[in-house]
Amino acid sequence: MKVAILLGEVTGKGGMETVISHTVSLFNKFNNRSEMKVFVLGGSRDETWLKKIGNEHYYCLCAANEAKAKRYLKCVFRAPSMIKKFEPDVILGADEKSVLYAKLFSKFFKRKPKIGTWIHFSLTSITGFYRNIIKTADFHLSISEGLKQEYVSNGLADDSNIHLIYNPLNLNHLMINRPSDKLELIYVGRLIYDGQKRVNDLLNAVSKIEGDWQLTIIGDGKDRDKLFRLSKKLGIDRKIIWLGWQDHPFDCIKSASLLLLTSEYEGFGMVLVEAMSRGIPCISTDCPVGPSDIIKNNVNGWLYSVRDNQALTDLLNQIVRGEKPLPDAVKIRQSVEKYDENKFSIRLFNVLEHELTK
Repeated sequence: MKVAILLGEVTGKGGMETVISHTVSLFNKFNNRSEMKVFVLGGSRDETWLKKIGNEHYYCLCAANEAKAKRYLKCVFRAPSMIKKFEPDVILGADEKSVLYAKLFSKFFKRKPKIGTWIHFSLTSITGFYRNIIKTADFHLSISEGLKQEYVSNGLADDSNIHLIYNPLNLNHLMINRPSDKLELIYVGRLIYDGQKRVNDLLNAVSKIEGDWQLTIIGDGKDRDKLFRLSKKLGIDRKIIWLGWQDHPFDCIKSASLLLLTSEYEGFGMVLVEAMSRGIPCISTDCPVGPSDIIKNNVNGWLYSVRDNQALTDLLNQIVRGEKPLPDAVKIRQSVEKYDENKFSIRLFNVLEHELTK
Protein backbone atom coordinates (compact mmCIF):
# COMPACT_ATOMS: atom_id res chain seq x y z
CA MET A 1 0.00 0.00 0.00
CA LYS A 2 1.35 3.40 -1.00
CA VAL A 3 -0.03 6.53 0.66
CA ALA A 4 0.69 10.12 -0.40
CA ILE A 5 0.03 13.01 1.98
CA LEU A 6 -0.51 16.42 0.38
CA LEU A 7 -0.29 19.70 2.28
CA GLY A 8 0.12 23.35 1.44
CA GLU A 9 2.46 25.96 2.89
CA VAL A 10 3.47 25.28 6.50
CA THR A 11 5.70 26.92 9.08
CA GLY A 12 7.42 23.62 9.92
CA LYS A 13 6.90 24.24 13.64
CA GLY A 14 3.21 23.46 14.07
CA GLY A 15 1.47 20.53 15.68
CA MET A 16 0.27 19.25 12.31
CA GLU A 17 3.83 18.91 11.05
CA THR A 18 4.81 17.00 14.21
CA VAL A 19 1.89 14.59 13.80
CA ILE A 20 2.53 14.03 10.09
CA SER A 21 6.25 13.45 10.65
CA HIS A 22 5.51 10.95 13.41
CA THR A 23 2.83 9.19 11.35
CA VAL A 24 5.05 8.79 8.29
CA SER A 25 7.85 7.31 10.41
CA LEU A 26 5.44 4.90 12.11
CA PHE A 27 3.71 3.84 8.89
CA ASN A 28 6.92 3.12 7.04
CA LYS A 29 8.06 0.87 9.89
CA PHE A 30 4.68 -0.84 10.27
CA ASN A 31 5.34 -3.51 7.64
CA ASN A 32 7.40 -3.90 4.47
CA ARG A 33 4.29 -3.74 2.26
CA SER A 34 3.54 -0.12 3.16
CA GLU A 35 5.03 3.21 2.14
CA MET A 36 3.95 6.73 2.98
CA LYS A 37 5.36 9.90 1.44
CA VAL A 38 4.72 13.61 2.10
CA PHE A 39 4.36 16.12 -0.73
CA VAL A 40 4.64 19.70 0.55
CA LEU A 41 3.01 21.71 -2.23
CA GLY A 42 3.46 25.20 -0.77
CA GLY A 43 6.84 24.87 0.91
CA SER A 44 7.90 24.76 4.55
CA ARG A 45 9.52 27.76 6.22
CA ASP A 46 11.49 25.39 8.44
CA GLU A 47 12.34 21.96 6.98
CA THR A 48 13.77 20.36 10.13
CA TRP A 49 10.64 18.25 10.61
CA LEU A 50 11.00 16.87 7.08
CA LYS A 51 14.61 15.83 7.66
CA LYS A 52 13.39 13.63 10.52
CA ILE A 53 11.22 11.70 8.05
CA GLY A 54 14.12 10.92 5.75
CA ASN A 55 14.83 12.24 2.24
CA GLU A 56 13.21 9.29 0.50
CA HIS A 57 9.87 9.88 2.24
CA TYR A 58 9.15 13.52 1.39
CA TYR A 59 9.19 15.90 -1.54
CA CYS A 60 9.12 19.65 -0.97
CA LEU A 61 7.95 21.23 -4.19
CA CYS A 62 9.26 24.75 -3.55
CA ALA A 63 10.69 27.10 -0.96
CA ALA A 64 8.16 28.91 1.23
CA ASN A 65 9.87 32.25 0.53
CA GLU A 66 9.41 31.99 -3.24
CA ALA A 67 6.89 34.31 -4.91
CA LYS A 68 3.31 33.06 -4.64
CA ALA A 69 2.87 32.92 -8.42
CA LYS A 70 6.04 30.85 -8.82
CA ARG A 71 4.93 28.41 -6.14
CA TYR A 72 1.52 28.06 -7.80
CA LEU A 73 3.08 27.29 -11.20
CA LYS A 74 5.37 24.66 -9.67
CA CYS A 75 2.40 23.09 -7.95
CA VAL A 76 0.31 22.94 -11.12
CA PHE A 77 3.03 21.77 -13.52
CA ARG A 78 5.44 19.71 -11.39
CA ALA A 79 3.40 18.15 -8.63
CA PRO A 80 1.21 15.86 -10.78
CA SER A 81 4.19 14.09 -12.34
CA MET A 82 5.99 13.70 -9.00
CA ILE A 83 2.92 12.19 -7.33
CA LYS A 84 2.15 10.03 -10.36
CA LYS A 85 5.69 8.65 -10.25
CA PHE A 86 5.07 7.54 -6.64
CA GLU A 87 1.93 5.63 -7.80
CA PRO A 88 -0.14 6.07 -4.61
CA ASP A 89 -3.07 3.82 -3.76
CA VAL A 90 -4.37 6.52 -1.41
CA ILE A 91 -3.95 10.30 -1.34
CA LEU A 92 -4.67 12.15 1.91
CA GLY A 93 -5.28 15.92 1.82
CA ALA A 94 -4.25 17.66 5.05
CA ASP A 95 -6.17 20.83 4.17
CA GLU A 96 -8.99 21.81 1.82
CA LYS A 97 -6.72 23.05 -1.00
CA SER A 98 -4.70 19.85 -0.90
CA VAL A 99 -7.92 17.84 -1.28
CA LEU A 100 -8.72 19.92 -4.38
CA TYR A 101 -5.25 19.28 -5.84
CA ALA A 102 -5.59 15.57 -5.08
CA LYS A 103 -8.83 15.47 -7.07
CA LEU A 104 -7.32 17.39 -9.99
CA PHE A 105 -4.00 15.52 -10.13
CA SER A 106 -5.61 12.08 -9.93
CA LYS A 107 -7.34 12.76 -13.26
CA PHE A 108 -3.94 12.25 -14.92
CA PHE A 109 -3.39 8.82 -13.32
CA LYS A 110 -4.32 5.58 -15.09
CA ARG A 111 -5.10 3.90 -11.77
CA LYS A 112 -7.34 6.17 -9.70
CA PRO A 113 -6.28 6.40 -6.04
CA LYS A 114 -8.74 6.68 -3.18
CA ILE A 115 -8.83 10.25 -1.87
CA GLY A 116 -9.33 11.02 1.78
CA THR A 117 -9.26 14.09 4.00
CA TRP A 118 -7.00 14.25 7.05
CA ILE A 119 -7.65 17.74 8.34
CA HIS A 120 -5.97 19.04 11.49
CA PHE A 121 -8.09 22.08 12.31
CA SER A 122 -11.70 23.08 12.95
CA LEU A 123 -13.84 22.69 9.82
CA THR A 124 -15.81 25.84 10.58
CA SER A 125 -13.16 27.86 8.74
CA ILE A 126 -13.87 25.99 5.47
CA THR A 127 -16.49 27.84 3.42
CA GLY A 128 -18.00 28.11 -0.04
CA PHE A 129 -16.35 26.22 -2.89
CA TYR A 130 -14.04 24.20 -0.65
CA ARG A 131 -16.95 22.77 1.35
CA ASN A 132 -18.10 21.06 -1.84
CA ILE A 133 -14.56 19.78 -2.48
CA ILE A 134 -14.45 18.18 0.98
CA LYS A 135 -17.76 16.46 0.26
CA THR A 136 -16.31 14.76 -2.84
CA ALA A 137 -13.61 12.87 -0.91
CA ASP A 138 -13.98 9.09 -0.73
CA PHE A 139 -13.52 9.02 3.05
CA HIS A 140 -12.40 11.15 5.99
CA LEU A 141 -9.90 10.60 8.80
CA SER A 142 -10.81 12.46 11.99
CA ILE A 143 -8.31 13.27 14.71
CA SER A 144 -10.96 13.88 17.38
CA GLU A 145 -14.58 13.18 18.25
CA GLY A 146 -15.26 16.93 18.08
CA LEU A 147 -13.93 17.13 14.53
CA LYS A 148 -16.00 14.10 13.54
CA GLN A 149 -19.10 15.88 14.81
CA GLU A 150 -18.17 18.96 12.76
CA TYR A 151 -18.02 16.87 9.57
CA VAL A 152 -21.58 15.69 10.22
CA SER A 153 -23.10 18.93 11.57
CA ASN A 154 -21.66 20.97 8.69
CA GLY A 155 -23.05 18.51 6.15
CA LEU A 156 -19.58 17.59 4.87
CA ALA A 157 -19.80 13.81 5.37
CA ASP A 158 -21.99 11.00 6.63
CA ASP A 159 -21.05 9.44 9.94
CA SER A 160 -20.43 6.09 8.22
CA ASN A 161 -17.74 7.64 6.01
CA ILE A 162 -15.67 9.15 8.85
CA HIS A 163 -12.97 7.18 10.66
CA LEU A 164 -11.87 8.34 14.12
CA ILE A 165 -8.13 7.63 14.36
CA TYR A 166 -6.91 10.27 16.89
CA ASN A 167 -3.22 11.27 16.82
CA PRO A 168 -0.16 9.14 17.66
CA LEU A 169 1.88 9.53 20.81
CA ASN A 170 4.98 7.84 22.17
CA LEU A 171 4.07 6.98 25.76
CA ASN A 172 7.58 5.88 26.71
CA HIS A 173 8.42 9.01 28.68
CA LEU A 174 9.69 9.54 32.19
CA MET A 175 7.21 11.21 34.52
CA ILE A 176 7.95 14.85 35.27
CA ASN A 177 8.22 15.71 38.96
CA ARG A 178 5.48 17.73 40.62
CA PRO A 179 6.74 20.51 42.95
CA SER A 180 5.34 20.81 46.47
CA ASP A 181 6.51 24.30 47.44
CA LYS A 182 4.85 26.42 44.72
CA LEU A 183 2.64 26.32 41.64
CA GLU A 184 4.79 25.73 38.55
CA LEU A 185 2.83 26.40 35.36
CA ILE A 186 3.89 25.73 31.78
CA TYR A 187 2.69 26.89 28.39
CA VAL A 188 3.97 25.22 25.20
CA GLY A 189 2.99 26.68 21.85
CA ARG A 190 3.13 29.58 19.46
CA LEU A 191 3.11 33.08 20.95
CA ILE A 192 -0.05 34.60 19.53
CA TYR A 193 -1.47 37.54 21.51
CA ASP A 194 -5.22 37.43 20.88
CA GLY A 195 -5.56 35.15 17.84
CA GLN A 196 -5.79 31.38 18.01
CA LYS A 197 -3.66 30.85 21.13
CA ARG A 198 -4.84 33.93 23.12
CA VAL A 199 -1.70 34.03 25.26
CA ASN A 200 -2.86 37.46 26.48
CA ASP A 201 -5.67 35.61 28.32
CA LEU A 202 -3.08 33.35 29.93
CA LEU A 203 -1.05 36.28 31.27
CA ASN A 204 -4.12 38.16 32.49
CA ALA A 205 -5.43 35.09 34.30
CA VAL A 206 -2.18 34.13 36.07
CA SER A 207 -1.57 37.74 37.15
CA LYS A 208 -4.39 37.31 39.70
CA ILE A 209 -3.13 34.07 41.28
CA GLU A 210 -2.85 34.18 45.07
CA GLY A 211 0.36 32.79 46.54
CA ASP A 212 3.67 31.70 45.04
CA TRP A 213 3.77 30.70 41.37
CA GLN A 214 6.00 30.59 38.30
CA LEU A 215 5.16 30.33 34.59
CA THR A 216 7.51 28.82 32.00
CA ILE A 217 6.65 29.72 28.40
CA ILE A 218 8.13 27.52 25.68
CA GLY A 219 7.55 28.71 22.13
CA ASP A 220 8.01 31.68 19.86
CA GLY A 221 5.97 33.80 17.49
CA LYS A 222 5.30 37.21 16.05
CA ASP A 223 3.72 38.54 19.27
CA ARG A 224 6.54 37.67 21.66
CA ASP A 225 7.58 41.27 22.33
CA LYS A 226 3.97 42.40 22.70
CA LEU A 227 3.34 39.66 25.25
CA PHE A 228 6.54 40.50 27.12
CA ARG A 229 5.34 44.13 27.36
CA LEU A 230 1.99 42.91 28.70
CA SER A 231 3.74 40.85 31.38
CA LYS A 232 5.65 43.97 32.50
CA LYS A 233 2.45 46.01 32.50
CA LEU A 234 0.78 43.38 34.70
CA GLY A 235 3.81 43.31 36.99
CA ILE A 236 4.48 39.60 36.50
CA ASP A 237 7.54 39.67 34.20
CA ARG A 238 9.81 38.38 36.99
CA LYS A 239 7.56 35.35 37.49
CA ILE A 240 7.85 34.24 33.85
CA ILE A 241 10.67 32.26 32.22
CA TRP A 242 10.75 32.63 28.43
CA LEU A 243 12.57 29.69 26.84
CA GLY A 244 11.76 30.38 23.18
CA TRP A 245 11.29 27.69 20.56
CA GLN A 246 12.55 24.22 21.56
CA ASP A 247 12.60 21.11 19.34
CA HIS A 248 11.92 18.95 22.40
CA PRO A 249 10.08 21.27 24.79
CA PHE A 250 9.31 18.76 27.54
CA ASP A 251 13.02 17.94 27.87
CA CYS A 252 13.42 21.48 29.21
CA ILE A 253 10.96 20.92 32.04
CA LYS A 254 12.33 19.49 35.29
CA SER A 255 9.14 19.94 37.32
CA ALA A 256 5.60 21.14 36.65
CA SER A 257 2.24 21.43 38.42
CA LEU A 258 0.04 22.15 35.40
CA LEU A 259 0.08 22.84 31.68
CA LEU A 260 -2.25 25.64 30.53
CA LEU A 261 -3.90 26.12 27.13
CA THR A 262 -6.02 29.24 26.48
CA SER A 263 -6.83 28.75 22.79
CA GLU A 264 -9.78 30.12 20.83
CA TYR A 265 -9.66 26.95 18.72
CA GLU A 266 -7.44 23.92 18.16
CA GLY A 267 -7.06 21.15 15.62
CA PHE A 268 -6.55 18.63 18.39
CA GLY A 269 -4.47 19.99 21.26
CA MET A 270 -1.61 17.48 21.02
CA VAL A 271 0.36 19.35 23.67
CA LEU A 272 -2.26 18.27 26.22
CA VAL A 273 -1.67 14.59 25.47
CA GLU A 274 2.11 15.10 25.49
CA ALA A 275 1.90 16.67 28.96
CA MET A 276 -0.44 13.98 30.31
CA SER A 277 1.83 11.20 29.06
CA ARG A 278 4.35 12.63 31.54
CA GLY A 279 1.84 12.81 34.40
CA ILE A 280 1.14 16.55 34.11
CA PRO A 281 -2.51 17.63 34.57
CA CYS A 282 -3.87 20.28 32.20
CA ILE A 283 -6.31 23.16 32.22
CA SER A 284 -7.66 24.16 28.82
CA THR A 285 -10.42 26.15 27.22
CA ASP A 286 -13.30 23.99 26.00
CA CYS A 287 -12.61 25.20 22.48
CA PRO A 288 -13.32 23.50 19.15
CA VAL A 289 -11.91 20.94 18.62
CA GLY A 290 -9.99 18.39 20.67
CA PRO A 291 -9.60 19.44 24.32
CA SER A 292 -12.99 18.01 25.36
CA ASP A 293 -11.90 14.65 23.87
CA ILE A 294 -8.74 14.66 25.96
CA ILE A 295 -9.57 16.35 29.27
CA LYS A 296 -11.88 14.71 31.78
CA ASN A 297 -12.62 17.01 34.71
CA ASN A 298 -10.92 15.95 37.97
CA VAL A 299 -9.38 12.91 36.21
CA ASN A 300 -6.56 14.55 34.23
CA GLY A 301 -7.37 18.25 34.39
CA TRP A 302 -10.16 20.76 33.88
CA LEU A 303 -11.96 22.60 31.09
CA TYR A 304 -13.29 26.17 31.20
CA SER A 305 -15.08 28.41 28.70
CA VAL A 306 -13.13 30.23 25.98
CA ARG A 307 -12.10 33.79 27.00
CA ASP A 308 -13.36 33.32 30.57
CA ASN A 309 -10.18 34.51 32.27
CA GLN A 310 -11.84 34.72 35.68
CA ALA A 311 -12.81 31.04 35.50
CA LEU A 312 -9.16 30.13 34.84
CA THR A 313 -7.98 32.34 37.72
CA ASP A 314 -10.57 30.80 40.04
CA LEU A 315 -9.46 27.27 39.12
CA LEU A 316 -5.81 28.12 39.77
CA ASN A 317 -6.61 29.76 43.11
CA GLN A 318 -8.67 26.75 44.20
CA ILE A 319 -5.62 24.58 43.46
CA VAL A 320 -3.31 26.94 45.36
CA ARG A 321 -5.64 26.89 48.40
CA GLY A 322 -5.84 23.08 48.29
CA GLU A 323 -9.58 23.12 47.54
CA LYS A 324 -9.01 21.28 44.26
CA PRO A 325 -6.30 18.61 44.54
CA LEU A 326 -4.25 17.78 41.46
CA PRO A 327 -5.12 14.38 39.92
CA ASP A 328 -2.85 11.38 40.43
CA ALA A 329 0.04 11.38 37.92
CA VAL A 330 -0.23 7.65 37.11
CA LYS A 331 -3.96 7.92 36.42
CA ILE A 332 -3.30 10.96 34.21
CA ARG A 333 -0.93 8.93 32.06
CA GLN A 334 -3.39 6.03 31.89
CA SER A 335 -6.09 8.41 30.61
CA VAL A 336 -4.22 8.96 27.33
CA GLU A 337 -3.23 5.37 26.55
CA LYS A 338 -5.66 5.25 23.61
CA TYR A 339 -3.29 7.63 21.78
CA ASP A 340 -0.42 5.13 21.98
CA GLU A 341 1.47 5.11 18.67
CA ASN A 342 1.22 1.34 18.25
CA LYS A 343 -2.56 1.38 18.62
CA PHE A 344 -2.70 4.35 16.24
CA SER A 345 -0.65 2.50 13.58
CA ILE A 346 -3.02 -0.45 13.65
CA ARG A 347 -6.10 1.81 13.47
CA LEU A 348 -4.72 3.79 10.52
CA PHE A 349 -3.55 0.77 8.54
CA ASN A 350 -6.86 -1.05 9.04
CA VAL A 351 -8.87 2.00 7.95
CA LEU A 352 -6.85 2.48 4.76
CA GLU A 353 -6.99 -1.22 3.94
CA HIS A 354 -10.75 -1.16 4.48
CA GLU A 355 -11.17 1.80 2.14
CA LEU A 356 -9.11 0.13 -0.59
CA THR A 357 -11.24 -3.00 -0.50
CA LYS A 358 -14.59 -1.17 -0.65
